[in-house]
Amino acid sequence: MEGGLLLNKILLQMKKVISFAASPQNLLKVSAVDKAFKKYRKEVKHLICHAGYEQEEKKSLSSFEDIVFPRRHYYVSVGYGSHAAQTARTMLEVEKILIEEQPDLVLLSGYQDAALAFGITASKMKIPIAHMDAGLRSFEKHNPAEINRMLTDVLCDFYFVSEHSAMKNLRDAGLDNGNINYCGNPLVDTIELYWSDMEESDVLKKLNITDDTFVLATFHQSENLRKEDGFDAVFQMLSRLSKSCKVVWVLPDYEYNNFAQISGGKKLPSSLLLSSPLPYTDFLALMNNAEVVITDTESIQEESTYLSAQCLTVKKYTERIVTLEVGTNQLMGLDFEKTEKTALEVINGNIKPGRIPELWDGKAARRIVDILFSEMQE
Repeated sequence: MEGGLLLNKILLQMKKVISFAASPQNLLKVSAVDKAFKKYRKEVKHLICHAGYEQEEKKSLSSFEDIVFPRRHYYVSVGYGSHAAQTARTMLEVEKILIEEQPDLVLLSGYQDAALAFGITASKMKIPIAHMDAGLRSFEKHNPAEINRMLTDVLCDFYFVSEHSAMKNLRDAGLDNGNINYCGNPLVDTIELYWSDMEESDVLKKLNITDDTFVLATFHQSENLRKEDGFDAVFQMLSRLSKSCKVVWVLPDYEYNNFAQISGGKKLPSSLLLSSPLPYTDFLALMNNAEVVITDTESIQEESTYLSAQCLTVKKYTERIVTLEVGTNQLMGLDFEKTEKTALEVINGNIKPGRIPELWDGKAARRIVDILFSEMQE
């Protein structure tokens, strides 16, 4: 009897945190946080909620088959539709989870509609909110992701930032509540954890580029893949670059499987190699060995900076300012001629100097968790 009462008392004293990941890249960061929470496993119960349908998760995480993710306790089914429809559906599902679990705090990663929906729901239920991607801004006024970033930060009680520009953005917005914490980048924690796997990867051998200079290209934005003129511009640029060296073009599943149809049956140059999505550590190995990486993807800007890999970002704006100011990233706008010219310059030795940003040392998740634990004890 006494043992049962003691157990109930301990359970009542335990704090509960729900971390929410709105994408596979966010799940990498949440995984690092989950690992850090093991230090407080007797005091904190950490639960993970992932956006999407559980039955579709295997497909959505197919590029991360080499990563050991922690257990996901809940899924919210975002579905398809307008931004408003996805946000509303997510809020209804999140509400059920929060009512059931009654967490002491929720930790958000990302700035998708689902992350904003989670934050709105938690805020209305008066549950404290922390955000580990706080303060990032591209200043692209009508971009849905930028709107989500700004609104999510307004809802938060604790801010964890990965670069100094984010701290300034929060303060400029009047959100300096004494809980802005510069902790580094949790994505780096995962890279560090799988560093040896990256070094041992045989992906170069598999692609037959062991002794070759090569360019790595990957695009995910719809304007560069789904729109005919955008896809054609990417194809033509990479085809021309392939005359100077090998080009490895990693495509999302749909574009890879339907390449002939999307490209209009265009002939593929022999030095332009197409690849379906690769396991995460294999892709890191490609980045680490490429002469230059060409992308429109946010996380790759961070990963390439940490790997000291030259990166050309084909976007008008980026919220990863530190990768431009400190790292090895260069912003090309949507200028494919400029991108091609700059890539050739890098191949010929004109590289951009860069260094690893402050506190990108593989300990960001530990800092985040230590701060949260301390705050929950007050």
